[in-house]
Amino acid sequence: MEQFSELWNQASEQFPVLLQASMTIAAAFSILVIGWIVAKWIRGRVNRIRLGKHEVDPTLRPVLASVVFYIVMAMTLYAFLIKLGVPPTSLLAVFGAAGLAIGLALKDTLSNIASGVMMLVLRPLAVGEFVDTGSTAGSVVEIGLFATTLKNPEGLFIFVPNSQVWTNRIQNFGRHKIRKAVIEIGVAYETDLKQAQTLLLETLQNTPELIPFTTDGVSQAPSAPEVYVMAFGDSAINLSCRCWLPADDWFRRTSDLRMDIKSALDKANIEIPFPQRVVTMKSD
Repeated sequence: MEQFSELWNQASEQFPVLLQASMTIAAAFSILVIGWIVAKWIRGRVNRIRLGKHEVDPTLRPVLASVVFYIVMAMTLYAFLIKLGVPPTSLLAVFGAAGLAIGLALKDTLSNIASGVMMLVLRPLAVGEFVDTGSTAGSVVEIGLFATTLKNPEGLFIFVPNSQVWTNRIQNFGRHKIRKAVIEIGVAYETDLKQAQTLLLETLQNTPELIPFTTDGVSQAPSAPEVYVMAFGDSAINLSCRCWLPADDWFRRTSDLRMDIKSALDKANIEIPFPQRVVTMKSD
């Protein structure tokens, strides 16, 4: 009975301490949960942020949202550890050592972040533009803190690390509103080249979606439609047809132009030859 009384007395003495510790731990985890909820809410708000009547560049929004999210979470983690009683000086030492270790272990990830920052500053590509990065091509969906998301013409989403995009050649097909169409075509050696050139020029000039060229200095196209004799091939004389078209839906427009060229040559009875080889058999 005396032992039970002693245990009860010891438990009664420790109860306030345990209660205080439990309340501290509960408050610390409450800070962590609330900070995570606030960080997600702020990230969502940043993704829809507007400055006055203007929306923030969609290329910047995902990165800004990610940066704000990680800053809020870092502050939350700091407050969580302080609430648990960890000394601030010890936290700074731990964070410094952890940062060095993480930096060495995740150097490729840090390279992705640095590449993403460079792309946001220099703007070689933006959301909605069609680009070719050397290894893949597609429309830019998002430039994130670590990777860039592309959507290729087949509708597949491609997740490319920022460092791979930045260190490769970037060919941007959507930066300018107009793009030059260059269509190579071969005609038979018996063809009247002047007639063929005139016919092809008329076809280019009659294209409904052609960007017009004028000499008054207000034209959008840098040059007028052109047709050049490029080379004397093995089976045909190669001609090059060049004109400026709107950059949006460029592939469909050039496809339509190729069909118009083929129809015009067929109506004029101008042959588009296929490769032929003459074999001479020698007798003994």
